[in-house]
Amino acid sequence: MVKTLVFITQAYVNFASDAALEKVRSKVRTVLVLYRDEVVNARIARHMDDIVRVGGALTDNVRPVLSVEEMLVLVEHEIGQAGNADAVRVFCQEECNVLGAATIRVTLDIPGDSPDMVQRFRDKLEMKEAVAKHGVRVPGYEKLDRNRLSAEPQAYYDALVEKLGKRLVVKPTRAAGSFNVTVVESYEDFLVARKVVEDEIFRFEYEVDEFISGTMYQCDSFVRNGIVVFSGILELGCSNFDFVQGKPLSVYPAIPEALRQRLFQFNQDVVTALGFENGSTHHELFFNEADGSIVFLEIAARVPGGIGVPFHEKNSHVNLIDANLYYTVDPAWLSDIQPIVSNNVVSALLPVGHGTVVQLNEPKIESRYEIVWNVQPGAVVNSRSLVDNAGILTLYNDDRIVLRRDFERLQHYVPVTCK
Repeated sequence: MVKTLVFITQAYVNFASDAALEKVRSKVRTVLVLYRDEVVNARIARHMDDIVRVGGALTDNVRPVLSVEEMLVLVEHEIGQAGNADAVRVFCQEECNVLGAATIRVTLDIPGDSPDMVQRFRDKLEMKEAVAKHGVRVPGYEKLDRNRLSAEPQAYYDALVEKLGKRLVVKPTRAAGSFNVTVVESYEDFLVARKVVEDEIFRFEYEVDEFISGTMYQCDSFVRNGIVVFSGILELGCSNFDFVQGKPLSVYPAIPEALRQRLFQFNQDVVTALGFENGSTHHELFFNEADGSIVFLEIAARVPGGIGVPFHEKNSHVNLIDANLYYTVDPAWLSDIQPIVSNNVVSALLPVGHGTVVQLNEPKIESRYEIVWNVQPGAVVNSRSLVDNAGILTLYNDDRIVLRRDFERLQHYVPVTCK
């Protein structure tokens, strides 16, 4: 029986319902681990028995990577209080710390995801290699050679183009939210990418990928014993990279049934190839309408970020954070979660731009909508990843023709005027 639940970071826990957090706390001791300078979410704090702060590295990723050594001491103490390691669980849905959480589990013999499995979801080179071995189509790729990038950029660029094609994508192998991603269409772009790689304070490794054309989709899943039991499949209005460049990152749920079934099976094939057993995954892929091909992009062993969790709750009545909490504490509680899909909702994460915000702009659409703004006029903003956003737009319409029309209109919506 689980007696203690240790939350590593509060990221995404804010999407949990109060009912779920109350239910969890009624059964187990709840401990929240935060970075030492982080401001605690007041609503989350109300559901915690203890809040502990630890140090962490600020240059390893886009969010603080918490000290595994300090957390080991904390969790070992909780094991002593609970009586044994099987009575403790470690909960983490934040990309930069899922590997640290897995390391704690294996070191202290706590049930849950192992470092070997999580590593396949954290390192984009390893994940592509693993799924390709199972027959899943992936983009051409290779690890970025920093020595060649520095010493012979022109020759290196020419070699990459010959191998991977005229359009390239340079990106970190372990970041998140399209942080430091560069699309390269010329040698001049390649020099821009080199500057990003060499001047950045973060200690990332990088890869170079073939640019894939097609419509982007995401599959946000809940998995039990290796089987996908729920997958919210969404068409994306743009990529994460396009969002950083200024396009709203919108999602549309009404996928034609034949395509939905193909994407569902492709998603299951990827989950199986990577050996994922229980919990949530967030999978991005491309579908090419011209030839019907599906190409893997990447997958994470966690719930979706940004608008993902609230969207599925609105559209399918499935709160993926609640589901993961219930599975972690008492899997029998999962019977409380029953999908009811409506497909009458579109959501968009709004780009923030660069400079000083001078005006917030309403969208010109037909559907009923609401916006939760995260910025106000006078704010100084700089878009570098999905973390940097202006807010969330949600629109509702039972008329799917109008809903689709508004989804397409959002591709041209500029929510923030900056100077």
